Amino acid sequence: MLNTLRTLLVVLSAFLLGACSTTTGPLQKPQVNIAGLSLEELGLFEQRFELRLRISNPNSFALPMEGLKAQLEINGQPFAEGLSNEKVSLRGLADTEVKVRVTTNLGSALKTLNKLLASRTPLQYRTAGTLYLPLVPGGLPFERKGELTLSDARNK
Repeated sequence: MLNTLRTLLVVLSAFLLGACSTTTGPLQKPQVNIAGLSLEELGLFEQRFELRLRISNPNSFALPMEGLKAQLEINGQPFAEGLSNEKVSLRGLADTEVKVRVTTNLGSALKTLNKLLASRTPLQYRTAGTLYLPLVPGGLPFERKGELTLSDARNK
């Protein structure tokens, strides 16, 4: 009886390991880009924005995402940060847009706006954070940097 149970356990383990290796392959890191930013709430001490992120999954299989953490910097200064616990399936070989509510305080917003208005140089932005996937302990970090001129921003 014990030998039969051991044999069954070995066969089942081999089957499960084989199934995992053939269906997923090596995990390629998803790419995260800013798709948009819009003001949701304007308060005296803090402002809330909706940050839309486009997450591209280069894998041939879907990735379950349990949430994410994001920070946005403008011209090297922290601007906004937020969390989302929205569970999303990142379809394989596809883009998925995810909305994150981010918050900034009046001081950092005014400081950033003053620098932008006083300067004619392009706006440098950086978004960074973590995608929380159940199969990746601690999540997958992401970072994206870019540049936008004020005339580009007005046209969008």
